Amino acid sequence: MSQITYFDNVVPTTERMNIFKFCQSSMYQLGWYDSDDPAKFIPNLHSQWSDTDVENSQLLPYIQNCIDQTPWFTKKRIDMTVVNLVRSNDVHTIHHHKMSQVALYYVNLDWRDGWYGETIFYDELDQNKIDFTSPYIPGRIILFDGKIPHAIRPQSVDGPKFRITLSFFYES
Repeated sequence: MSQITYFDNVVPTTERMNIFKFCQSSMYQLGWYDSDDPAKFIPNLHSQWSDTDVENSQLLPYIQNCIDQTPWFTKKRIDMTVVNLVRSNDVHTIHHHKMSQVALYYVNLDWRDGWYGETIFYDELDQNKIDFTSPYIPGRIILFDGKIPHAIRPQSVDGPKFRITLSFFYES
């Protein structure tokens, strides 16, 4: 498996609730395309956070603790932080973040079997092969190399209105 590491149950429940509320109160906009191909431009709801937002969310110490335990995660400067709101009818293509290492946090407080919402990681040389699939587990932190092709599997219509994730993009 490529450079993908995940951590469960590192963010206390009280903090998870606060982070969820903080994400709910963010200012959202349309944009954030999954592809460089204009034919695949489907705008998605997202909120790009400022450094103050990142600090006020109080998630960063937990992310940093996971990074400190992950030898291959070498980039130290946060370039961008984005909250994504995925709806069940959204379309997400396979994409990458070539220059970044990524810390991904699953924000929703509850997630049930049958709601889907996985993050799918593909083979770098053959995008017809899946290397790893992370189920949407509330509070999970996934660290991965942004050059790994990946895609979001939207939640089922029975799931919550929004599948919320928080992505920290690190650069050297």
